[in-house]
Amino acid sequence: MARRYIIAVSVFLALGIVLLLIGFSKDDATGEAFSPSAAYTDKGKGTEERQWVGDRKSMPPGVYTVKTDETIKITMRDGIKLEGRLLLPQGLVGPYATIVQLNGYGNGKAGGPSEEPLMNLAERGYAVLHVSMRGTGASEGEIGLYESYAADGYDVIEWAASQQWSSGEVATVGASLQGITQWLAAKELPPSLKAISPVIACADCYEFLWHPGRMEAGTGRIERTEEFLAAKIHRDYDSWWQDRTVAENQLKEIAEAGIAVLVSGGWNDYISPGNVDAYEHIRSAEGSGHLIMSAGGHSRLSAVMPYEFEDYQALWLDHQLNGEQNSVSSSPPVLIYVQGAEQWRYESAWPIPDAQLEELFFSDQKSGSIFSVNDGSLTEQAPRKPLAFTSYGYSPIKGPFLPTLLSASGRSLANQHKYETKTATWTTGRLSAPTEVTGVVKAKFWAEVNAEDADFVLQLTDVAPDGSSKQVAAGYLNASRAESRTEPEPLIPGEINEYTIEFQPTSYVFQKNHRLRLSIAGGAEMQPEQKSPQGPGKNQSPSAVTIYQDQNHPSSLSLPLIGVPAFDTME
Repeated sequence: MARRYIIAVSVFLALGIVLLLIGFSKDDATGEAFSPSAAYTDKGKGTEERQWVGDRKSMPPGVYTVKTDETIKITMRDGIKLEGRLLLPQGLVGPYATIVQLNGYGNGKAGGPSEEPLMNLAERGYAVLHVSMRGTGASEGEIGLYESYAADGYDVIEWAASQQWSSGEVATVGASLQGITQWLAAKELPPSLKAISPVIACADCYEFLWHPGRMEAGTGRIERTEEFLAAKIHRDYDSWWQDRTVAENQLKEIAEAGIAVLVSGGWNDYISPGNVDAYEHIRSAEGSGHLIMSAGGHSRLSAVMPYEFEDYQALWLDHQLNGEQNSVSSSPPVLIYVQGAEQWRYESAWPIPDAQLEELFFSDQKSGSIFSVNDGSLTEQAPRKPLAFTSYGYSPIKGPFLPTLLSASGRSLANQHKYETKTATWTTGRLSAPTEVTGVVKAKFWAEVNAEDADFVLQLTDVAPDGSSKQVAAGYLNASRAESRTEPEPLIPGEINEYTIEFQPTSYVFQKNHRLRLSIAGGAEMQPEQKSPQGPGKNQSPSAVTIYQDQNHPSSLSLPLIGVPAFDTME
């Protein structure tokens, strides 16, 4: 190994022996050797007998021809008329169970990206109504950020249910903005609404899209200028946002009304954490729900197993609207893709009931894996020192930043090592067996800030034996809004406070000989190759931050482990 300076041979040999003894290598510390590691896809230790999905299944195509009516006009309660497109199956005696898509993109006419999946549903015997929301397509009214989605959604659903071609049983489908419209319509509790299927969406888009971690709105949404400016103006959660989000009590009402939900998304999507959060609230209120989570970003769910997503959704709708018993209705309600194992698996519930929460504490003991601000360790042993801490500074111009923003394709694939060297880090020892983390990782830490405001950006990465680091999940928090998103409270400089940050949900197997690393920075930044990445904006307040990790301030990382009783796989 080449050295930039000359040292005595005896010192060189002694140093080499010491480094070998503590498990420290140049590759670990610098990440310079970014050659691809062997592509292991082992399942997590102890998960081998769980309900992994086997062979692919398929449904026969729909058998009905479809008649299209492009002349639909639906009058809202305020007199505004929305355009719609109606697809009716031919050769099947009606009335028909009805599918509605509430499209905030204005693609109510033929030829849009929704054309094929909606046509497939009509071919399977459903009446399908595709509506352009107000201010879009040929619909009247003015467009705005989720403007009148709740009331208009209610009116469209009840109009559809009242038509002679409808059985009165209505479900909604659609992705992204078309999924947000579903959540907002559902909170109005339309009597005819039996089920919703929001894909890559959020019910509380203040928290999970526009202001992640209650931080500033990011520039990734600046293309939607008027909406972006409105979100910037409404920095805190006020009555304006209440009209445009679904609160916890409203999710409970949806569950109690018997509206079933098929929630789906991707672990690497910027908006899906909001979908998962809503699903948890629905299920905690004993509502009916299924959850599908892929490894994808903000795009169509593909390669879902055992059925492709459209087939799975069709079978689920058959059960919800027509009462059919089928392979989806009889399967466990949670279907997840486990990254690292690279395989789909069923679970009985979410969060996974038998997940073991393992708490790893921040330690000032050197991990020997990176030349970062502090190179701390994550350990099972609670801190014993009376005083231990690490500090870093933050500038809105110089950072440090972590590249945690997510584009439509998902997370940055860049080696995170060079970014982590500029931040505070804590790293585990090498794993002696594959270890699965599935659920919501949480960090609870004590920090002192010398300013009235600061942001915390946290990143969990998978560190390979060659020192390269892969992003797994991230978490955000604006410190002055840690306790309230309606009434921010300026920090008292010099005061030590405890903060809790939830990461984006994930399912990931860390392979044998890999490490887990937590990094903390003051802001998030995009990668050069990313196009319009989504995530929070930068805090304009410079600050100096001290993270405490002593017996009076035991900072820690909580991991939901699957298959092993505790985090006992560390060397």
